Amino acid sequence: MERNYNKQGQLKQLYFLHIPKTAGKYVSENIKRSLDANDLSYYISTHHPNNNNFAKKVYTAIHAGRYPIDLVPNIDVATIIRNPVEARISYFNFLYTRALFSRKEYLEIESPVDKLRYYLFEDPNFKLHNNYQSRFICNSADSRSFSPLDFYTKYYEEMMAPFLKTGEAFSWFVDDSNTSRDNALKAVKDFKIVNSLDRIDLFEKNINNWFNINYGIDIEFNKDKIVNAGIFNYGNEEGVTTDYLVSLLSQSEIDLILKNNDIDYFIYSYVRDNETIELS
Repeated sequence: MERNYNKQGQLKQLYFLHIPKTAGKYVSENIKRSLDANDLSYYISTHHPNNNNFAKKVYTAIHAGRYPIDLVPNIDVATIIRNPVEARISYFNFLYTRALFSRKEYLEIESPVDKLRYYLFEDPNFKLHNNYQSRFICNSADSRSFSPLDFYTKYYEEMMAPFLKTGEAFSWFVDDSNTSRDNALKAVKDFKIVNSLDRIDLFEKNINNWFNINYGIDIEFNKDKIVNAGIFNYGNEEGVTTDYLVSLLSQSEIDLILKNNDIDYFIYSYVRDNETIELS
């Protein structure tokens, strides 16, 4: 039987706002092991459609932007922000072997770094991925993606057509209308736990402290069990990593990525400058 309530009889809830390519699967896999051992409930998903089962779970982790924040009063929020250069390149690595490898324009480009340059700077379909971290922080997911039956019987064609038929970048059904520096800054200031991926160690401590304070349990993170590591093969080039691709770009190209992802870079820089205090 699920033991949802802490010793004070409260259902304290933590939402891990899982921004793609920010070590989210690693985080949730480690948390899940401790929650299973202590009969605490959770809802973890990286796929669509989802459902609203998370509304009464101790821990939730989904690609849903602010949707759970809008739906569940007083839920605590944790998230990880990544250097936007690394985030965009890691996202390319992830997408290439799943969607881009078969597209004509990418097949015509030989080297991985030139494929990356096309994705970052030329492909009109993927300009949508600029500032995608702030998109998740500032906007809620479409509620229709949380009704599986209706999603497949009523909305599938409308909601999936941009990605399946016209090749637009998949947005996890997260809106973009509220994305701004001001909204992103307000959000990270309001969240309970925010750290950069550079300081994943501090994020782990903050997560452990949250569960220790609210449920009297410890969360053990095992770095030997990295999930979804960004290592891919491109034809004859094997073991291509995000760091390797970054090293192939010129400084002017890196500067252009930062310019195109200016909101993400602003938020990342703010988080990096303000993450020395642990949750207590």
